[in-house]
Amino acid sequence: MTERPTPPSEFELPLGGTAVWAGPDGLGDSSFDDVPAPQAVELPPELGDDPRIALRRTLGMFATGVTVITTRQRDQVHGMTANAFMSVSLEPPLVLISVDRRTRMCGLLHEGRYFAVSVLAEDQSALSDRFAGRAAHDTPEPRFEVVRDTPLVEGALAHFVAIVARSYWGGDHSLFLGRVVFAHYREGAAPLLFHGGRYERLTPAAGNRIVG
Repeated sequence: MTERPTPPSEFELPLGGTAVWAGPDGLGDSSFDDVPAPQAVELPPELGDDPRIALRRTLGMFATGVTVITTRQRDQVHGMTANAFMSVSLEPPLVLISVDRRTRMCGLLHEGRYFAVSVLAEDQSALSDRFAGRAAHDTPEPRFEVVRDTPLVEGALAHFVAIVARSYWGGDHSLFLGRVVFAHYREGAAPLLFHGGRYERLTPAAGNRIVG
């Protein structure tokens, strides 16, 4: 049995030098549902002795995009790379993020707090590594745009700003349901993908083109 995995890396950077546009702040408390009793997951023995690693590798077969989740803490940008992001509803506009409960990000988010999701483009893998604590020495400094007092990664494929509407227990993660207050995307770029523990790129089928 291996040691418990360490929580994902987070980053803090000064916000100075960016323009701040309008947006009110709201504060509240998060509520969590009752915790259900744990149940064992059936996994074949060829996947190894540690069920956490086996389950993680199996979940990694689901290809996802790569995002950077950010929020503002005074004059600092706080955020982390994450691929646990999904659309929930168009009316009202809702998105969901899943955050490790051991991270500081989880403690910063609560009902009424703004957060941003920047969907990375295929040429932003170095930024993904930087925000995940794996930056190379020559990785450029990230730049941010600010909407509703919330920092967004400059050059991303798509941007969302949301305000936490509800939070839920999610085992070793917390689930934050956000009501979208700003959304923007750019055309002509392809997404950065993640599959099987590594970055991948989208290859359009013959005769098709990528539409932003």
